[in-house]
Amino acid sequence: MGQIEILGIDPRCLVTEKLKAPYPLPFVSRRALKRVKERLAIPKFCNCCGGPVRLVNNMEIYGREYGDWPYAYRCEHCEAYVGLHPNTDLPLGTLADCATREARKQKKDFIPLIATQFNGDRNAAYQWLADGMGIEKRYCHWGIFTAEQCDKAAHFIAKKLRKTT
Repeated sequence: MGQIEILGIDPRCLVTEKLKAPYPLPFVSRRALKRVKERLAIPKFCNCCGGPVRLVNNMEIYGREYGDWPYAYRCEHCEAYVGLHPNTDLPLGTLADCATREARKQKKDFIPLIATQFNGDRNAAYQWLADGMGIEKRYCHWGIFTAEQCDKAAHFIAKKLRKTT
């Protein structure tokens, strides 16, 4: 619901005072914040339906805790969600509803392509995909793609795979 804004390094990684972690997070690490070079803003409203978003333990989503950093942002209306970068309160991408989560699974064909066609160079692979999709590289990531963008990316990747086999 609106343009995605990609921000630079979180300025909180530069402060010296203790960082206040929002509930339910036990802490937020400056070092972990610094590792995220291009971050998305912390969501207040759902990009799927516009509903309010809150930070939750992923137990609320899955029925039990998963992962070493079991936290996510979840929409209170449509139940779209997104996980967090480890030891931060920064989202890994945009919130995804069921259809978008399913569409993002098409990334499975992109992973081997990085190894076989781009010698493991993720940057080159994402640049190639961005060029093929007609978008800026900074907006070319499966974690921020809409379901339609996932389908477009998968189609482009399939064309590449057909040409090389």
